[in-house]
Amino acid sequence: MTKSLQDQLMELGLASTRPAKKKPDPTKQETGKKHKGKRHDRAARKANKHTQSGRPAKSAGKHGSTPDPENLTLEQAYRLRKQEEATLKQQEQQKKREEERKRREINRAIKAIVEPNRKNHADAEIARYFTYKGRIRKVNVTSEQREDLNQGKLGVVYLSGAYHLLAPDQVEKVRQLSQEHVPDLTVDTGDQTDDGVPDDLMW
Repeated sequence: MTKSLQDQLMELGLASTRPAKKKPDPTKQETGKKHKGKRHDRAARKANKHTQSGRPAKSAGKHGSTPDPENLTLEQAYRLRKQEEATLKQQEQQKKREEERKRREINRAIKAIVEPNRKNHADAEIARYFTYKGRIRKVNVTSEQREDLNQGKLGVVYLSGAYHLLAPDQVEKVRQLSQEHVPDLTVDTGDQTDDGVPDDLMW
């Protein structure tokens, strides 16, 4: 029987007895890479879907985010209430300081009008009564000043617990700054006595 070429070469020592290694099929190798890439893509999409699934992210720290009102613990609710109370208190204090600042500015402006223009006489003995802030007040005037007050030729301005006689144009300047500092003198209450100055008028 005729020997094959392979057998003859083996006898002569020109061929190896081990079978030759098969070269890898590039088509199959490429297919494997494609499958591996597809698996990687599926894993990446799955991770991305989990991240964007709408689940609330965990807070980075204890105070890192505002807690959900529907899922508040007792400690969180108490802490949130204390924060709200502190904020409201701060706002009230700021509002009060602003009101006091405006009041001081008004008083300074009125004082600048009153001091150089007041017409009160230290020896005036006639009491001119009027109602101011719901209570009976008075200012001491001369007989001439009383007539001027009744005729609108003089006016009265309240400042720092006292009543000051001013000319009508000066009274109008004060009125522009604060209506509350200008009493209405249209009604003379006659001989009734003064009931004192209330605390709410001690500006």
